[in-house]
Amino acid sequence: MRSAERVRPESFQPTATIEPRSTDSFVLWRAYLVIMLAASFDVYDWLDRSVQGGATRFLIIAVPIVAAVWVRLRKPGFVVRRPLPSDLVLFSLFVFGLTGSMIGVALLGTVETGRSVFLPMMLAFLYLLTTEDPTDREVAKTLSWVSLIATAYTAMNVLVNLEILPGLLQFRQYRNASVAMVALAVGAAIALGNRRRLVLVLVMAAIIFTTYPSATSLMVGAAVVLTLYLTGRRSSSMRTIFVVGAVVAIGALSLANFEKGIDVADDYFAVVDKANANSGRLDLWNQGISRWREAPIFGSGFAGEVTAVRERDGRVLPFHNDFVLFLAAGGAVGFGLLIGWFVIAEVTLLRRYRGFARAGQSTRAGLLRAILVCLNGFLVAMAFNPVLPGASRSATIFGLYGIAMSIGEPKPVDDDDESTEPGALSGSAAPSA
Repeated sequence: MRSAERVRPESFQPTATIEPRSTDSFVLWRAYLVIMLAASFDVYDWLDRSVQGGATRFLIIAVPIVAAVWVRLRKPGFVVRRPLPSDLVLFSLFVFGLTGSMIGVALLGTVETGRSVFLPMMLAFLYLLTTEDPTDREVAKTLSWVSLIATAYTAMNVLVNLEILPGLLQFRQYRNASVAMVALAVGAAIALGNRRRLVLVLVMAAIIFTTYPSATSLMVGAAVVLTLYLTGRRSSSMRTIFVVGAVVAIGALSLANFEKGIDVADDYFAVVDKANANSGRLDLWNQGISRWREAPIFGSGFAGEVTAVRERDGRVLPFHNDFVLFLAAGGAVGFGLLIGWFVIAEVTLLRRYRGFARAGQSTRAGLLRAILVCLNGFLVAMAFNPVLPGASRSATIFGLYGIAMSIGEPKPVDDDDESTEPGALSGSAAPSA
């Protein structure tokens, strides 16, 4: 008699839980976050300034580049994302600026070129090498990590300002140029709905302002409020028009009454008992404007020095205004490309934010909102400080841009398809050969 076959019950068959593979977008995002984390604890500015870090500061951009190479090795092919209009404008600026900077180094003996601006700028284009939109879970993780990193930066700012870390007060890493990171901490805490963290960040921001009452901090704070209003629950095109109109009007009035504005700034420095830096800034700005008038269309083509000599002490310093820098070094063309990139990117991110909010994709909308707060904060800081010439700051800005642009397109409200699964690209992020 044949023995009956023994059939192992299905319930006893071994099962294994396999973690889903990270999308290639998330692989690149983590590399961007490593830059932000390193910059947050870079108290000596080795990754940011040429004086401390020299050429080694550019090594910071190697992390996302290695991640992008890994992404392509993992999924080889010629498929890439279709560039967005903001990418094309920024790429034109990148080619213009980097070519001029290299010519300046190789042929003209230029010492301070725009390399610290344009080498990190290449990070903005790495997301085009990814072919998968991130999952909702990855977006949630990224928002949480962004919040933690920005909060850590804010805490380091407090420690330095309170002189709890002896000997570090001389380093200006945690001052005007990077105050947008504090704005990011506020925006990310709000996006997460974490009230305790928001209160903690606001308390630390108050300590920072008390110990270093910077006028730039006040203006960045105003930018944060406007951005939050712009991306509120009733966000609409009309609200955008209202805010943009108000900002343009204020800017026009400020330029028309420039001398009065200087007087107000002088009074502010006197009230808060802070050293008045107006004369030094105006000296540097005037030198930049003079250079622009000599070559108004293309400037020096970014081949010349991107610094000026302050008259009162003969120190070689940045222009303390990135818009003046682009006018002097890139003329109307370089300045126009920079402004054009900001405007198109802002419009794109606002459109996507509203689409995610309408579709109920709150995590994606929250991440975009936090990034908008930070980028607008940097935009304001650029008008009064050398932001883009800092390698780690530039890398942070362009890394956040890459994250925002690779988050995908909002899912139509009446669309039940899962467009956030690995391998799915949406809308304008669709690949092209």
